[in-house]
Amino acid sequence: VVSMVKDVLFGKEKLEEIFGQIISGMAYANGTYNKDAVDIVKKCGFHYSRTTDSTENFYLPEDWLLMHPTCKHTNPKLMELAKKFVEEKDSPWFWSNKPMLFTVWGHAYEFDNDNNWEVIQEFCKYTGGRKDVWYATNIEIYDYVTAYRNLSFSVDLTNVYNPSAIDVYILVEGNEVVIHTENSILANE
Repeated sequence: VVSMVKDVLFGKEKLEEIFGQIISGMAYANGTYNKDAVDIVKKCGFHYSRTTDSTENFYLPEDWLLMHPTCKHTNPKLMELAKKFVEEKDSPWFWSNKPMLFTVWGHAYEFDNDNNWEVIQEFCKYTGGRKDVWYATNIEIYDYVTAYRNLSFSVDLTNVYNPSAIDVYILVEGNEVVIHTENSILANE
């Protein structure tokens, strides 16, 4: 356990030196994790950690330290999942107004090794440039979801307080409302 803590903190420290910012996310080495690894990652100050356990769904993580991706880029269903994510407006996902997250994982060297750059190029061409998709890093998504979950509403739902430094968008009676980092009035009496 001590060796694992040292390895995680050493890697975090080196990346922080290189990039000049706090590193708060990672991926488990070789996709291997257990309860001890998750506890260590949390104690070392990480907010999320990606696994290699593909779900083939678009749910937000229940536990951000066990952030299971939708799929790997080599998944034969990659484009089928992309189409489901983008096009199925009649799906329960769309009508429930639940946020959807599509996470693809893989390594650039694999495209060279497998001579299949066209796989990710096709995926990016199909899913890219859409106004209804937010293209974000894992930490941006984690921060936004955390800000959303930390909104405080008045009992009568006419006021909301956003304690974060991130503007949060919600739907109120079908209209998009921005909740800034102060109290916001949602309805006039």
